[in-house]
Amino acid sequence: MTLVIKKPKGWRSRQVGVAIWVIGALTLLVAPFSLAINVRSPETQQKDTPITTVLSGKLGTSGSSLAVSKTNAVAQPVSSSLSQSNTSTDCKSSTAAPSGLLNAASSELRKLAQYDQVCASGIVNTLSFFTPIPTTAAQAQSYSSDVIAQLKEFAVHGISALVFLEPTTEQGGLIDMNTYNSGAYDAMLDAYFSAIRASGITDSMMGTWVPFPEGNIPVWTSVDPTVFTSSVVKTVTYQKKYFPSSKASILLDSMTYPSVSTWSNGTQVSLLPYVQNMPTGLLDSFGLQGFPWVPPANQPGWATNGEPQNYLRVDLAAQAARNLNVNKIWLNTGTFSMSYAGKAGEQVVVTPARRQQLLLETITQLQTLQKQGFQVSLHLFAQDKSTVNEAINWSYWPTGQASLSQYTSVFKSFVHELQANNIPLWLFDTDS
Repeated sequence: MTLVIKKPKGWRSRQVGVAIWVIGALTLLVAPFSLAINVRSPETQQKDTPITTVLSGKLGTSGSSLAVSKTNAVAQPVSSSLSQSNTSTDCKSSTAAPSGLLNAASSELRKLAQYDQVCASGIVNTLSFFTPIPTTAAQAQSYSSDVIAQLKEFAVHGISALVFLEPTTEQGGLIDMNTYNSGAYDAMLDAYFSAIRASGITDSMMGTWVPFPEGNIPVWTSVDPTVFTSSVVKTVTYQKKYFPSSKASILLDSMTYPSVSTWSNGTQVSLLPYVQNMPTGLLDSFGLQGFPWVPPANQPGWATNGEPQNYLRVDLAAQAARNLNVNKIWLNTGTFSMSYAGKAGEQVVVTPARRQQLLLETITQLQTLQKQGFQVSLHLFAQDKSTVNEAINWSYWPTGQASLSQYTSVFKSFVHELQANNIPLWLFDTDS
């Protein structure tokens, strides 16, 4: 039978604008099986007692008979080439931490201060934030003002920006991509980038812009590769009209969906349709996204995509990057400590050891790309979304409480291994 994995909503949060992201769903062909995780549950449960599943071992290994789907997705877990027991928590780098971050206007910069404090040095060179696309003259002015302030403050502290430019409205709606491609908003887009340039922002201060991120999953108004390509080309053309040496990239999910109307029928297939008609030289890098997912504690028998080699298909990323003739690939991912937070009977808690295992295996995926000659980076989504609809905690410690969290050492060991493998760490997190 076919089971549809419903991934959690909203891996991201916005600096400007309001909307919800939904992480792509995964469809696998699965034979009947017990919950494919190592579960450590209370031996006795009262009828009305909420169930909490504690994940401590490999996902997808206990009592399962996962079949490889027609998409050639790898269903069996593999061991990381990095040893957990030998992993150091010494994450101090040779770079001094930027000063004054705690007093920054940017929530991202204020939270970065805590990461730097944990590692007693500067460990992140790129932070991300989100901004909507303007569709009116007033929005072009307002949105550009917000971005200008953010970019200038990043530059003061020596931090590069990764800017996710999304087709959203102030009311939380979506911009129709066909209307966008028709030229209806060209004047506003031109005014937007013109205003940023006129403010004194330089090409290097722009960082890397990622228009229409996740264009192959049902978060916007189209998943059509032709529509996606046209949208990206239009946007980046205006960006580089005013900032010819600035950087642009795209972000696609490991899963591709045939329609925006459903989260069913997602497959892990070649991403070439989304890149093969991009003009040579337009983009500077390629981004691949993938996140772990587990079923609610009270829904045994559901499939899981719990291994990095399943949800981060670096083979698809390599193929796409080669087609674009770019040598830089970045992965957008994260691990959670808790999912279905606050939901009676559904809550899942991940142990520090299991979380560390996922992170180490993520590095293994990056090493695979390095061996093929690619320059790689890791963009870590680490925001606590447990108190909103997503109900997932992607963070490693509550704001201001790094010394009290059992996951802080997990983060430190991860940073140590990234540094040991010459993999830059990019980050999204806020202190709010």
